[in-house]
Amino acid sequence: MDVFRHGMIARGTSLFTVLMFTFVFYFSPTGSALANEMNKDDAKARQIEQLLENTPEKKLAHRLQKLQQKLAKDLPASRSQRKQAQSWFERMLEKLGMGGSPLTDDDLAEVSALVSQVREAYAEAVVNLEQEGPAFSQSTVLPEPAKALAKERHANAVKLVKEKFANIDSKLNRLTSSQEAEEQGQLLTELAEAMKDEQFKRTHTAVDPKHLPWGSPSEDVREPKMSKGEIQLVLGINPFEQYTQLASSTLTAEMLNPLGQPSEADLAETIDAVQTDEIKALAESLNNNPVEIYTWVHNNIRFIPSYGSIQGAQYTLETGKGNAVDTASLLIALLRAAGIPARYAYGTVAVPADKVMNWVGGVTVPAAAQSLLGQGGIPNTALISGGTVKSIRLEHVWVEAWVDFEPSRGVKNREGDRWIPMDASFKQYELSEGMKLADNVPFDAEALASQIEQSATIDEEQGWVQNIPQTDIENSLQQFQSQLEDYINSQNPDATVGDVLGLREVNILPPRPLAAGLPYEHIVTQQSFSEVPSSLRHKFKYELATQSYGYPGSPFISINEPTVKLAGKKLALSFRPATDDDQAIIESYIPEPDPETGEIDPSAIPDTLPGYLIHLVAEFSMDGEVIKSGGNQTMGTELYETLGLYSPSHGWGVSNNHPIAGEYRAIGLDLQGISPTQAAELKTSLEATQAKLESSDDTQLATLTKHDVIGDLIYGTIMSYLALNDVQEEIQAQSTNMVTYRLPSYGIFSTSLQPQYWFGIPRNTSFSGLSMDVDRVTFHGAAKDNSKATRVNFTQASGARLSAMEHLVPEQTFSTPESPAHGISAVKALALAAAEGQKIWTITQENLEFALSSINLSAEVESEIRNSVLAGQIATAHEAQLNYFGWVGSGYLLIDPQTGAGAYKIAGGSNGADIVGTVATTWGVIAAVFEAGLLVVKAAKPILLRAGAIGAILAFISLLASLASLSASCGLFVFPLMVMLIGLSVGLIYLSLITGGLGILILSQVLSYFASFAVGQISDACKKI
Repeated sequence: MDVFRHGMIARGTSLFTVLMFTFVFYFSPTGSALANEMNKDDAKARQIEQLLENTPEKKLAHRLQKLQQKLAKDLPASRSQRKQAQSWFERMLEKLGMGGSPLTDDDLAEVSALVSQVREAYAEAVVNLEQEGPAFSQSTVLPEPAKALAKERHANAVKLVKEKFANIDSKLNRLTSSQEAEEQGQLLTELAEAMKDEQFKRTHTAVDPKHLPWGSPSEDVREPKMSKGEIQLVLGINPFEQYTQLASSTLTAEMLNPLGQPSEADLAETIDAVQTDEIKALAESLNNNPVEIYTWVHNNIRFIPSYGSIQGAQYTLETGKGNAVDTASLLIALLRAAGIPARYAYGTVAVPADKVMNWVGGVTVPAAAQSLLGQGGIPNTALISGGTVKSIRLEHVWVEAWVDFEPSRGVKNREGDRWIPMDASFKQYELSEGMKLADNVPFDAEALASQIEQSATIDEEQGWVQNIPQTDIENSLQQFQSQLEDYINSQNPDATVGDVLGLREVNILPPRPLAAGLPYEHIVTQQSFSEVPSSLRHKFKYELATQSYGYPGSPFISINEPTVKLAGKKLALSFRPATDDDQAIIESYIPEPDPETGEIDPSAIPDTLPGYLIHLVAEFSMDGEVIKSGGNQTMGTELYETLGLYSPSHGWGVSNNHPIAGEYRAIGLDLQGISPTQAAELKTSLEATQAKLESSDDTQLATLTKHDVIGDLIYGTIMSYLALNDVQEEIQAQSTNMVTYRLPSYGIFSTSLQPQYWFGIPRNTSFSGLSMDVDRVTFHGAAKDNSKATRVNFTQASGARLSAMEHLVPEQTFSTPESPAHGISAVKALALAAAEGQKIWTITQENLEFALSSINLSAEVESEIRNSVLAGQIATAHEAQLNYFGWVGSGYLLIDPQTGAGAYKIAGGSNGADIVGTVATTWGVIAAVFEAGLLVVKAAKPILLRAGAIGAILAFISLLASLASLSASCGLFVFPLMVMLIGLSVGLIYLSLITGGLGILILSQVLSYFASFAVGQISDACKKI
């Protein structure tokens, strides 16, 4: 693998990779003490309530939300349960109008108390709203048209809130005073109907149990087609198209070519076979010779067993890896750059089983090779003889080039005379096994499990665990680390990660005359094509729409493009003021500059805006250029977002979110790995932005866009997350007998807005920090011996790491010594809850009802847990909400026990993490008010530079850009760090094998062992760059 090259410089980067992205930071050394100081039970609940109601606007929104829950959900559910428990006599009395009240005394008391609380909050909050009106008339900043618009919107908001509250309050007053059962029942029905669709908080996004965010696709694929006609049907190619063209009355140069001769299309640039400067230069350096070009691609591009066009020629060149179609695209692009006609060929072939096992990654049984092919979408079937799999039949893509075959077989290419097949994707590898640490230094997981069971409080019948002994885990891991270090030192004290874990190197072919055939059995070839057909393309789509009652309206932004067009592109959703008046309203909230210095105090920039006053237009951009815009939304309005990736074999996989108008959302695509070139370009852009910010030149500052100042940093964070997980996953696979590859994935990192909704109106919109939401990370992988247990354990352990990285990467990016950022992810929430002494529940269908009655999380979270468990998944959750630096919520896991696939959720429905802190909040503010112009940039400049985020991202990006060449961008690290990598990678799997339902909690504790050291090293080594 690329990160395992030999040499002293390589060792430094390997050690750094080991350090940063295996031993995940869950909480600092003071975390346990902090957790122990948190208030318990009722006092804690009151503390959380105070946080949720710390302004009059929040108080009203929160209390209306509680009233909605009571009237629209709790009371109807209680009434339904009581009805189901009625005797036939009670049902008869009810039909005669002689039944009991629909409200119990307790129900009525709770409703009355809630009503009093809501009225109290309303009386205070509505006065504040009313008092905003005169302020617009008195403003000396707002132009007259903007004043008029603000007054109009304010008046409409006041009217709507008062009317809706009066309607609800009237019914509530009648309900609490009524003595008639029938009237009470009618009023309850009316109130439930009136309240159920009102919005008082952000929508919770529940996971679809059938489509979990983390995992791998099914290995089941169709069998390979065996005739030309069947393949043409699959590819959607019209076999009569050329004859239709010949019958046309209009002749083109292409039609005049004899059939079988190359055409202009065989030299043309396409979105797959692009003619970039890099490709042209490479072709020239290879003397524009077909033999040298073919040999170079064969020897330098590693094979990924996936299906269809994903990333194209340029990105394949940059990453040094690709599947058959993308490798063919690179070979075709180079040949066409050399003036050699080339085209794709698609057909069915049969390859000896042992060669396929080597080709796909060095698996040891044919079933594992078939599993990798199938998950990647490649149609395949085993050919069995004498009870043994002798070969594997599969559909495949290669290249046909028009070369000077006679007499030199392409060595001297003067004038082409024949189409010659070239398959640069098919190759064999030299495999080295490494030190076999699992065999030579076995980890005694059973002994550790026994220690944990003796020290922890475990109730297997009810399904919870409490008080995991972290000290015992640390001692055990320290001992294991010493054993590993001693063993590796005794074998090779200068070992690299590759020496320890093993390498997979391409068997190098020397340049030699071209062969007339393919290096395997060729069964049938489809009519060749000059451009990849749509049926073979992976696609990405993005849609943004309004929403009503949780359902989308018609999209006002819609993107649907082949992924090959988006490879390496910066995608983002952002918002701009809808009109000049909207911009003027935003600017009116920016404080005046100091009369002497002309600068704005950054701390005076507001962290809350009255969303209802401001209208915004959504913009979808690619590399900073707006390609679609639309909508006219109130700031703080919740929208409906759909993202999806299409595979020609597995179809669409989509996710839905509810972004807030005013957020900046960077979308990162990880198609089959992140390109070092892409990382280097982002680094260059960030350095240019940093230079402009550090200058005092207003002209330079004025050229900065929100994509420069905000976008690149936000985008850099999500790309760092994706790339570093790719590296870590490859390392983890090597150390656990797995072969894995990334499949097209995406994630979002964004500023985070928190509106206070009053009957759907975004009264105030606060800038609460940053948020990571990784909706789709997929891979295809198999144990080398095709062990299902190994694959399931690997999938679950990788999911936990992915979750932890969601808070770790942003924390390290946006923290400063003076103002640390605090991230919360699903696994960190569980670790914090465990340190706090909470019970950690493992919820299955057997204990579902008891567990849900014992935990106290939000109704939406408990409903999602119920639905997922009933669908066959296992949930892991803590028993009560957390308060972590002002973040109130919960973390929970939903895992498919059959595959290890899962969702790692935090309250609100995000598959990711929230990041809070002064610096994190600042980014959200700047993103929202950036359109106010140069004054905002100048005010933000000291915060941006002092925050260190640019420097941290540059450090991450430097690492990413160096991974291919293994230059030690962050310096050399001591040998024990590599030992810790191996120890943890091996230890995680062993622990997950033995501890069963307690695995995820023990996994959290194991990872936390390395926390302080890892964070300190990251800060010291990287933020100096």
